[in-house]
Amino acid sequence: MARTPALIAVVIAALLCASCTSTATQSPSPAPATSPPTASSPSASPSATATQSWSAQQAAAIEAVDAYRAASQKIWSSPGSYSESEMKAALKASAGPDVVSSNVGSYLDLKKRELRILGDTTVLTSSAGKATDVGYATQVVVTLCIDQSQLRAVDSAGNEVGADKLGYELTDFNLREYTVQKRDSDKSLRVYGIAPAKGVCGP
Repeated sequence: MARTPALIAVVIAALLCASCTSTATQSPSPAPATSPPTASSPSASPSATATQSWSAQQAAAIEAVDAYRAASQKIWSSPGSYSESEMKAALKASAGPDVVSSNVGSYLDLKKRELRILGDTTVLTSSAGKATDVGYATQVVVTLCIDQSQLRAVDSAGNEVGADKLGYELTDFNLREYTVQKRDSDKSLRVYGIAPAKGVCGP
């Protein structure tokens, strides 16, 4: 069954939309690029820095989020280059089954409509809660403020498209909370949930 733009908005919003409060003034749709965006080497900047000190579990959780974001960005920048099985394989090392399923459905819709999302993202701030035992898993909650002002959606000809065609708005800043867990069946921590976080995210 074809996924509607509304459903796609719900799924990819976990990565791209602004359910957070931003200090920046945002236009209703992305501003036109001064030059056509290119698909070369999109990157999602890592969250941890040398000046931050994390426990081993916090560091592992942040690495899982970084790996998930990097894999996601590679796929959405060129969904036509991936089969469904390749998308799943790229995500499953760093994300749980439900997250993988939701994301892949959205990326397949982008592929079907010959749309791509280009540009780099940068983590402005990051935090990681203490590792806790929730009974069925060890859990760490990671919160990131992400600058995604360089992201642009384009069609197969490289022309920029707005929220009306994409189905959701690409906002400049995104405050996200990642629930990272290591369950009994896992060899390492993976992202099992993504949700809007409370607070301010911006320059």
